[in-house]
Amino acid sequence: MLFPNCNDSKGNPRQAVGRLSRRRLFAGLIPLCLMLFVGCNRSSDKITVAFISNNEHEFWKIAERGTQKAAEEFGVNVEFKMPSGGGTSAAQRRFIEDLLAKGVRGIAISPNDAVNQTPFLKEVSQQVPLITQDSDVPDISARRCYIGTNNVLAGRAVGALVKEAVPEGGKIVIYVGKLDVQNAIERRKGVVIELAGGEDRCQAELKKLEAGEYPIQFGKYTLIDTMTDDGKQEICRSKADDTLTKHPDVKCLIGLWAYNPPALLEAVKAAGKTRQIAIVGFDENEETLQGIKDGYVAGTVVQNPFMFGYEAVRILARLAQGDESVLDRPDIDEKKRIYIPHRVITKKQPDFTKNSDEHRWVDVEMFHAELKALKGS
Repeated sequence: MLFPNCNDSKGNPRQAVGRLSRRRLFAGLIPLCLMLFVGCNRSSDKITVAFISNNEHEFWKIAERGTQKAAEEFGVNVEFKMPSGGGTSAAQRRFIEDLLAKGVRGIAISPNDAVNQTPFLKEVSQQVPLITQDSDVPDISARRCYIGTNNVLAGRAVGALVKEAVPEGGKIVIYVGKLDVQNAIERRKGVVIELAGGEDRCQAELKKLEAGEYPIQFGKYTLIDTMTDDGKQEICRSKADDTLTKHPDVKCLIGLWAYNPPALLEAVKAAGKTRQIAIVGFDENEETLQGIKDGYVAGTVVQNPFMFGYEAVRILARLAQGDESVLDRPDIDEKKRIYIPHRVITKKQPDFTKNSDEHRWVDVEMFHAELKALKGS
């Protein structure tokens, strides 16, 4: 007998031999499967880093293009996460916990609630390199560096647009998603400092602003209120409608997050007050750019989300590999902030004599063509 002692309980040797042969075949397949598994892992054995936005608006899709470009150039994988429904810190925390469980080696985040998220982000930064982008945290020990706009300076550029659009002064209202986000706080501060003619001229007014004691006078301009909308365009539109009803003499509406200017434009159009009420925006939303071309929006201050994404992944990839020299660069300040320059977009031919290290003025047609090329549209 070829396989002695292999009879089953019914004395059938052929069935027993069949079972034994299958056992041996299975045993032989185990190392083969392991070899294939290891081989597959080796083919995709790349560091994975993550980029987490604070909402799901168009701005972040441009940043995603930047992360993809850097991932390709620097040989890493990137997980790009956008919280839905306006974005919450709870959603961002869930993303982080999931990413850490997957073994991600670095995280870039735009915090939705910087103050309250800081203790958690500090814990995360002890496990993997963590950087902030677009919006910083008040405690810089919670991250390795910040990548983004100098938001106070960009806010001053918004203020400069307001002064050009409404040189006589008057009532203004600021709209932004949330005021517990650092970039919103800093942009608004920049706007009013510019309108007042400098920070030294509005110390008492800044205290009122922080306390929410409206109206507040900044130079020739009266800030009626700061309207928040929890990151939802439809709420911004509704609040703009209310403003136009309650304050028919308002001179300028200012939107500090990407979706705010389009919502303000909808409200002004519905009220039949285009070109009567100035709109000044932030970021490069398509409706905002078209509004500038049509003469309904005075201008917008744009960041460079593509470079936010690109630089975040480039830096995280190097830090994950233990290369600390990536942060030894001349454009990083004592608080480990890397500022990506903003630009001021208007319809009229820009006065390039205004260009400086602080602000660069660009024609809307030229900028829009550049943006379309970047989006591949």
